[in-house]
Amino acid sequence: MTTRDNGAVGRRLLAATLLLTPFQIYTVAIGEVYLPLVLVLALSLFVFYDSARLLKTSITMQCWAALMLLEGISLLWSISAREGIREIIYSLPFFVVFAACMHESRRNPRFVISILIAYSVLTLAQSALIIFFRFEPDIKMQYLQGRLAEIFANPSTINDLFGDVRNNVLDPDKSGGFEANANSGAAWVGLVGMVTIGLAVALRRKWLLIIGVVHMAAIAFTGSKAAIMVACSMVGMMWLTMFISRKMTPTRLALLVLCVVVLASLGAVVVTVGASTDFGQSSSDTLDSRKLIWAHAATEFTKNPIFGQGFGGWSASFQSYAWQQKIPDYFPPHDTFIRLWSQSGVLAVLLGAAFMIAFSMEMLKLIRSGSRIAAWIGAGIWCGFLFISIQGLGENWGLFGTLRMSPYLAACFALSRVLSYHVQPIKQHPVLHTFNGQIEHV
Repeated sequence: MTTRDNGAVGRRLLAATLLLTPFQIYTVAIGEVYLPLVLVLALSLFVFYDSARLLKTSITMQCWAALMLLEGISLLWSISAREGIREIIYSLPFFVVFAACMHESRRNPRFVISILIAYSVLTLAQSALIIFFRFEPDIKMQYLQGRLAEIFANPSTINDLFGDVRNNVLDPDKSGGFEANANSGAAWVGLVGMVTIGLAVALRRKWLLIIGVVHMAAIAFTGSKAAIMVACSMVGMMWLTMFISRKMTPTRLALLVLCVVVLASLGAVVVTVGASTDFGQSSSDTLDSRKLIWAHAATEFTKNPIFGQGFGGWSASFQSYAWQQKIPDYFPPHDTFIRLWSQSGVLAVLLGAAFMIAFSMEMLKLIRSGSRIAAWIGAGIWCGFLFISIQGLGENWGLFGTLRMSPYLAACFALSRVLSYHVQPIKQHPVLHTFNGQIEHV
């Protein structure tokens, strides 16, 4: 991959894109459509980086490209082409930021790692806001009703909070920080927290570890029950992964998968046994509402399993069902794979699963590389990805997370690929130890 134009300008634009990602900045409007500044900056990176070659070298990104192509084709049978076009446009930053960070990581890995660290530091504003709003729900409501909220979140979403499309952030026991949904706010800091802990241990930075712990602690204040259980599971998963990473035999890999299943089952048991508590009762009520949504998805799947409903099809079919069940008619699918099927059919589900598997295999390759630094960074990125993926099975932010998550995840993925590429030469040629030195002195 080569740069097309001025490298210094491209690097500044990449840095600005990632460092503004936590804040979004909704200041650009085209008619009634509000575009975050981050989206505009990210798409502008196409001018400075040639990304076409990356599709030949990464199975993960080939799955991404195939999914984007399929979503484009599914516009032909969609009720709302506008919704589909928006989905595709908002997915593009994942690829273009990945392309830019691949180039910059090859040139100087310290540059990308420094941006990731700076992103984590800036995201402390989100974690602090989550905690503050949980203790001061009245101030939270004043913020959501004020002009400031419309800068850091989509103005249409903020306006809908007090209209027909309400959200859980209005609950006094919920807090989403900059996000208009407590669950997505929790997933965001969960992703950043896991990656930050991995970087902190890899680089031996105690202050960075403290930042990672703060992010993880903030999850408890969001009020998101699923996020709390996933957070506990992923912290354990990271340390377990590192414990068995030195020799990842089929038996140990099976043990790792079994532990994930056990942890998920344990979470379900806790919810069931604790149903008499406020936490348990709230979890049970949430699960009951999800079951109603998924029941509708099962019924609709039998009608058109191959092509799905197309963009806009879910909203159209869910209205009459919601009236019958006496639940709000604006509920989305609340599952990554149901969302993919509804939008573009069963092939989209297969491509989404292939993307997750390919991403995980690349992370496991890095974890098994033999480099302590690379292994911890890989473990942090993988567990962060698992965090948003597992929680996404009960939420509605899609395969790549929200626009606050996807550019950051793309940068992490690019760094991991470059690290994986350099680890074997480092072990074979001592002169290349300077690559590790670059990272250790970030």
